[in-house]
Amino acid sequence: MKKTKIIATIGPASGNARIVRGLLQQGVNVFRLNFSHGDHSFHKNSIRTIREEQKKLGTSAAILADLQGPKIRTGVCAGSGTVAVKKGAKIIVTSRKGPCTAERISIDYPHLERELKPGQFIMINDGAIRLRVDAVDVARRMIRCTVLAGGSYSSRKGVNLPNVNLRILSLTAKDRRDLAFILMADVNYIALSFVRRARDVAALRTIVRRKRPDIKIIAKIEKPEAAAAIDEILSASDGIMVARGDLGVEASPFEVPILQKDLVAKANLAGKLVIVATQMLESMIERPLPTRAESTDVANAIFDGTDAIMLSGETAVGSYPVLAAGTMAQIARAAEQSGYFPKDMVDLCQGARRSSCAVCEAAAWAGRDLGGAPVCVFTLSGDTALYLSKIRNQSPLFAFSPDKRVVNMLSLAWNVMPIHIPFARHMADLIADAEKTLMARRLAKKGDTIVIVSGTTPVRGATNFLRVKKIGEE
Repeated sequence: MKKTKIIATIGPASGNARIVRGLLQQGVNVFRLNFSHGDHSFHKNSIRTIREEQKKLGTSAAILADLQGPKIRTGVCAGSGTVAVKKGAKIIVTSRKGPCTAERISIDYPHLERELKPGQFIMINDGAIRLRVDAVDVARRMIRCTVLAGGSYSSRKGVNLPNVNLRILSLTAKDRRDLAFILMADVNYIALSFVRRARDVAALRTIVRRKRPDIKIIAKIEKPEAAAAIDEILSASDGIMVARGDLGVEASPFEVPILQKDLVAKANLAGKLVIVATQMLESMIERPLPTRAESTDVANAIFDGTDAIMLSGETAVGSYPVLAAGTMAQIARAAEQSGYFPKDMVDLCQGARRSSCAVCEAAAWAGRDLGGAPVCVFTLSGDTALYLSKIRNQSPLFAFSPDKRVVNMLSLAWNVMPIHIPFARHMADLIADAEKTLMARRLAKKGDTIVIVSGTTPVRGATNFLRVKKIGEE
């Protein structure tokens, strides 16, 4: 079993049933719907296709809805063409609407002149163009800049303002419209873009909790101030995404590797999900093989301890979406089988001790001491399986639940194979049903030793039962 989970972004190159089926067969566990692109009709069709194909294959998959967030962009270029900006040139930046040229750039952020100061920087088109602020005229809504790095840009390109304390909220009007759709759809996770502080996550949580408390929230770490406030953000969220694209522009490409290791380590210590994303196999958008550097990057993210690795443009608009997913799965398996893959369990009980945590830890040690015996967990909410995942239970981890939403949600959890079965009234019958399912799927055979974790009463948070047994024995 592949322990590290793979996320594939759905787009024009991957929205049809044949490609979705191929992605599932190659080891994709989670599908990302990017609400920066596509309308609700496209996303609705994508969700239906994903659910139909996973049902045909008899597998599970989580769906992650990625909100656009307050993306600041340039205006429309004159003639809707491409504009070249030369290094050393003087240029005017303004929040006023108007055509963008080589001498004047309009940016759609109304507080721009009030929040920028001389000496700060404006990054355009993922940092390809870098401007230094020389002077700010608030009354005339005019910012005079010098071009430090030249390049080309076209209409509606992204703008980053490093180290600027922006007033904008993480949830935009568009995000709220998208949320109304998402909360009615078969979605398991919501990713919140451009998080800066815990209250950004709390605002989303308040909205989500009213209609879909089962949906988990992933905070995207794209700004240095979010990395600085990571402890409070982790406490407010269910997990984080290390979104290296904007993070590398807002901070510095030289800092990103260190930030990645730090963020992954802190998420794991907090027992929260963590995803590493952006440009992992970027060259596979156009080529059938990754670069050696990309393969190394994917493996290093796995060695760092990430729960999941993500494909963006590779599957959304690339020429080889299924091949990219298969390549990422091969890299993951090779990394996990190497001597560099961390195999130590993690102690998360650093605060108040709970009996359910003690049962899970005992089960993980039992699985290890019994030569990698599978741990079978019966869960209503998925919390027990998530805890076993985050303490890095190394043996196969099978999570049985009667709730299909929980089963799909657990598809993102490291080393968890979620399985849907109805829960019998008596524990003996439930265990027998689970054993039959494992044997039918050829995941185990009669006489194999398994470790069972459950609760003696079918309520959330009641894990108090541990048993070691052989499949088929009473």
